[in-house]
Amino acid sequence: MKDHLSLVQKLTRFLGTQDALLAESAWLLAGNTKDDSYRYLVFDSQGPTTAALSVLAQEQEGEDVIKTFVIWNGQLAKSQGASISYYFDRADGAASALSLTLGSKPPASRLGSWTTVCKVLTEAVKIWHPLVATIDTQKYERVFPDRPGVGWMIYLPTILTDQHVPEARALVGVLDENNKQMGTIVVSLTDGHFSGTDPEHVRSANAIEVRLVDQDLLPRYIDL
Repeated sequence: MKDHLSLVQKLTRFLGTQDALLAESAWLLAGNTKDDSYRYLVFDSQGPTTAALSVLAQEQEGEDVIKTFVIWNGQLAKSQGASISYYFDRADGAASALSLTLGSKPPASRLGSWTTVCKVLTEAVKIWHPLVATIDTQKYERVFPDRPGVGWMIYLPTILTDQHVPEARALVGVLDENNKQMGTIVVSLTDGHFSGTDPEHVRSANAIEVRLVDQDLLPRYIDL
């Protein structure tokens, strides 16, 4: 548990450089009641707190299949709230999924321009080395129900070029600790903030999905 929380803390440290409400000191364990949800800080300067580790250990005791935790930043205002849902139910104990949800005032992006959002995604990719990672918004409808959607941007552990995805507005290579490219972030929109209800934005993202599937580059959920 401590190892998983330590990885999440790395992400929150980076998020805090972009938004003070997302800094490592802001995060709390989500509980069953409002009072419970303000009770336990998740991180301090030394790492995951003893209290948070103790509570999560009790919650996970005897849980052989579904292992998960949810943390939030203590902000009730929708435009300031944030949560992280984390799953680590793989047989080898590794993380299987992470979902960072950020509230914002439409049509603005909580983290600003696509370049900043891309930096956050890059940081997450470097921490977890996922098989796929996406940034999207509410109400966005992907083309293929059995595969991840592209949304605003998608990371795939493949080196992609303009020839692979001519519909992309930008392709950003992600480098590993040895400065070797480990994958590519495909960006569907660079001249504004992506919206799942804007027909043009959805059309651009969907076109990338079709292109990736045609080349067998967009995995099915069942294969992840």
